[in-house]
Amino acid sequence: MPTLSRFLLFVFIASSFKIGSSIEVHVINALPRGSAPMEIRCNSRSTNLDAKQLKSGDDYRWIVQKERATYLCAALWVNKIASWHGFQPRRDANQKSVFWLVKENGFFLGFDNSSWVKKSTWESE
Repeated sequence: MPTLSRFLLFVFIASSFKIGSSIEVHVINALPRGSAPMEIRCNSRSTNLDAKQLKSGDDYRWIVQKERATYLCAALWVNKIASWHGFQPRRDANQKSVFWLVKENGFFLGFDNSSWVKKSTWESE
C-alpha cells in the first residue's frame, strides 16, 4: 500500500511536468472600434494555424508546447501589413503567457497583459 509521502512525491512529479509545459500566446486587436477587421496568420515550421479575421477587441490565442520553433505572424489591416515573431523561444520560453497588443501605431509585447513594449510597426502596401 502506498504511503502518503510516496503519493505526495508522485503528485509533485506529475504536476511538475505540467508547470511550464506550454505557453499561451495572445494577439489582441486593440485597433479602433468600428474599424475594418484585421486578418492574421501565425505559423511555425511544424504548425500551421488557421488565418483569422479579428474585430476590435478580439483575442486570437494558441498554445505553444515547449519547443524550439519560432512562430512567424503576419497581419493585414486596411492598406497596412506587418510581420513579427509571435513566439520566439529564446525570448519567450520562460514565460507563462505571451501577449501582443495590436494598435494603429504598432505591435506591443507584454508578458502580464498590462506592461507593453513596442516591438514592430505597420508598413503601407
